[in-house]
Amino acid sequence: MAAKSIPNKPRYDYVKRTARKILLSNNINSLPTDIDLIFKANNIILFSESEAEQIAMSDLPYEFKNNKDIQAITQKRIIQGKSIYISIVKDRNRVPGNVRFSKAHELGHIFLKHFEEFDLPSSLNISNSHEYWVLEREAEMFAAELLAPTAILRACNCFDKESIKSLCNLSEEASEYVISDIRRDYHLMEREKAALECQFDDFIRNKKYLLLTSPAFCGNCGAPLKPADRYCIMCGFKTTNNVNIDKVFLYPSTIQLKSTGRVYYCLRCGEIDLPLSSKICNVCSAPLYNLCTSCNSKLSGNDRFCGSCGGVSSFFQSRLLESWAEVQNSLNSVHKNQILNYRKINFWDYIIEKLLDKNKLDVHRALFGSCGYDDCGKLIIAFESESNNLIDKDVILAEINAICLPYFDTTYDDIDIIHT
Repeated sequence: MAAKSIPNKPRYDYVKRTARKILLSNNINSLPTDIDLIFKANNIILFSESEAEQIAMSDLPYEFKNNKDIQAITQKRIIQGKSIYISIVKDRNRVPGNVRFSKAHELGHIFLKHFEEFDLPSSLNISNSHEYWVLEREAEMFAAELLAPTAILRACNCFDKESIKSLCNLSEEASEYVISDIRRDYHLMEREKAALECQFDDFIRNKKYLLLTSPAFCGNCGAPLKPADRYCIMCGFKTTNNVNIDKVFLYPSTIQLKSTGRVYYCLRCGEIDLPLSSKICNVCSAPLYNLCTSCNSKLSGNDRFCGSCGGVSSFFQSRLLESWAEVQNSLNSVHKNQILNYRKINFWDYIIEKLLDKNKLDVHRALFGSCGYDDCGKLIIAFESESNNLIDKDVILAEINAICLPYFDTTYDDIDIIHT
């Protein structure tokens, strides 16, 4: 087959989409990306510079070893009719973050089929040839998306260089490259975004990324602290430099707010028809915004205290949020639903969140706090206690299928509600 012509410009959508497919197919569900696992899972041979020299029992070629512009090389070999890729990455006197980026860069050349579709000369010449700049740029873009997937950085609200550096285990140089790349408005199909976010759901929803990005943790309740926090937003404890790392605890987000900081519906009585100008529910007077009761600052939905002044939040004062100790006890206890003989729907929380996005507030309110299970195509929805809501099973099933079909290519034939 004749070689294709090298594109005139980088194929942004194709590159990003390919990187996401590799993350999905290799079941990468947390950051930093396990780059060595991808090499191993795809039978791509990887050597460090020192390993390659040890195997060859001699120095690597001078043109590779002494060229500072070349940090890695990949070559394709046909063995017994199969394509075998061998990558060698320089590791001497290099920071680990740069080595990781070089590895991901080489994977880019492989998975983007640069060796298969284009007539490439020796890999040693590519970086110095203007003709092949497009392919180098594509490999760089692939590496950035593989190590710092845009959808996941956005879900973790991670956009600054230091956070990306810590979260993705990159060097400062590689982190700056990721930032410049993430600012581009790349097209992201909703289904692709959903698949990637679902695979990372536990990492995102349970805030495991904070273990890597938070500068400190509360010595009283173990909650992650932000650099500007003077008080812990979970327990109100005044922050100090003496943090007991053994007490680190990640508190999941349970209350979602609109971009304005307002609830989607009343958290106490479930009222949906709320006056736009009102700050409290017109039925039960519960707060619609989580504000500091001392300085009136607008807080996130799960803040119990104000990080600036230590004041109690309106949600916590109104008992719309449990105390940090109650949350810990609840999460540390064995959930009854875990003993059910059904397959748990791993993306259930994601489905519930999508109901808000689609303005299905009645359904979201009815299903909030539930767990979803699959019993051979039958949807089982489990609640810890008897629900006060009158649940229309047909409506629930229709709305769940309306989300599952386009996002996950699956539907359920029947539905049952149980209480544990």
